[in-house]
Amino acid sequence: MVWLTNPKLVAAVSNAGGLGVLGYCGGFPKPISSVKGTAEQIRKSIREIRKLTDKPFGVNVCPAADDVLGFSKATVEICKEENVKILIAAGTISIDEFKKWKDDGFTLVVREQNPTVRGALAAEKVGADIIVATGCDEGGCMPILNNGTTSITALIADAVKVPVLAAGGIINEKFAKAAAVVGAEGAFVGTRFILSKENPAADIVKKDIMTTHPDDFLVYTHANGVLRWRTTPHKVGREGVEANKKGIFNPPSGNFYKGLIQGDLEACVNSVNNVIPLIKSIDSCKDIVNEIARGFI
Repeated sequence: MVWLTNPKLVAAVSNAGGLGVLGYCGGFPKPISSVKGTAEQIRKSIREIRKLTDKPFGVNVCPAADDVLGFSKATVEICKEENVKILIAAGTISIDEFKKWKDDGFTLVVREQNPTVRGALAAEKVGADIIVATGCDEGGCMPILNNGTTSITALIADAVKVPVLAAGGIINEKFAKAAAVVGAEGAFVGTRFILSKENPAADIVKKDIMTTHPDDFLVYTHANGVLRWRTTPHKVGREGVEANKKGIFNPPSGNFYKGLIQGDLEACVNSVNNVIPLIKSIDSCKDIVNEIARGFI
């Protein structure tokens, strides 16, 4: 959800009874390249969220291994200063950092990028409050591992004692019920909220998602073979597929601001989960939260 959250969306989800999460570049008016500038813009977004809701919300961060330039480290410091209590840690399992964040008083939601039972157990052991089980049904940076949402949710829920959230294709009550059956206590939702009234994605991006036939999505490997994209069929996706055929597994993902916010569909991947074609309308965050929540009642 890089660029695809903002204070309005985060507050709307939290006000509806969910936990809104401010993602990377959430609410940024334009791209910012410096760590200091990024951190200060996150501060502004956090303060704007607080004008719109008095409910809890979280902020996305990632371990240092996935953030060599230190953007997330700076974000964590801003969260401390602004009294944000919930971190969503997405990426590799980082025991030392998780311990430190817990010692700092954060509620910690851990989402291993390529989820494993061992990783979930390790995170639980050092105090993770919630584990996200992400299947390859998801949008965004898909796991290279081939467990679907149902299977990885069942495996992790069986192994840990803390609550597990299912991620990947949870778009409505039906899929939420399926996740609940195999042990999920809630859902971690991304793609469905792109098709919300509050989402900052350009209208043409939302239309592109809603009009792409489910058989026409492209999938290619990136991040040196660690992750995959599923994307609507445009230039960057086609080039990524061709690069993989040549043995290149770190092809570009494109310019997300230009593509997703300004609406140039040829500029970047437009990445979604594999069942989003079942959604035929753009709805309010409140309606989306309420529908998915019904699956867990």
